[in-house]
Amino acid sequence: MRRLTLIRHAVTDWNSTGKLQGHLDCPLSDEGRRQARLLGERVGESSVDLLYSSPLVRAHETARTAFPHREITVDRRLMELDFGEFQGRTPEENASMEEWQWWLEDPFARRAPGGESYGELRARAVEWFEELPRLPHIVAVTHSGTIQMLLSHIMGVEKPAWRKRIVLRHSSISRLIFRGDDVLIERVNDTRHVKSNIDPFLD
Repeated sequence: MRRLTLIRHAVTDWNSTGKLQGHLDCPLSDEGRRQARLLGERVGESSVDLLYSSPLVRAHETARTAFPHREITVDRRLMELDFGEFQGRTPEENASMEEWQWWLEDPFARRAPGGESYGELRARAVEWFEELPRLPHIVAVTHSGTIQMLLSHIMGVEKPAWRKRIVLRHSSISRLIFRGDDVLIERVNDTRHVKSNIDPFLD
């Protein structure tokens, strides 16, 4: 049985303050590096046949920390949404901008000023997905927007709304399994390796 494990990068200081990172680079925080180490123990490096990562520092550092002995194949199609002019600010800080309100009305179809739309993000993520080699276990360390667009594609959701889709915590594991031509979602947002991220009613 083939598996694709999609991992959201571990946490950064900007994540903790709510800033939109997009294509800007931020390293992992101390907590993020702890999450990445626990992630590696959970997934098991020996189980990984091919390891992909977004080129952004927070994803690449997560992959390198969790799977230090695996070669990393970097693919730009796994990058987070380019938020353009909104990057480096929190949603609350962006709220005073007329462009922000315009974009929020349809972020799937509308490009963030100087950036891209979620439709464009999904197109590149799906292109990557459809080119995957047929190996037993592929792991990709990427971003919440990228994973959510892939999952929405698998589920047949044509126009997912921003921030009203799927909860994906930092260093979370989501997994697809392949049975012939069928692609099944086996798990989403699994963070059992990071105890502080578990909701009491789920554990």
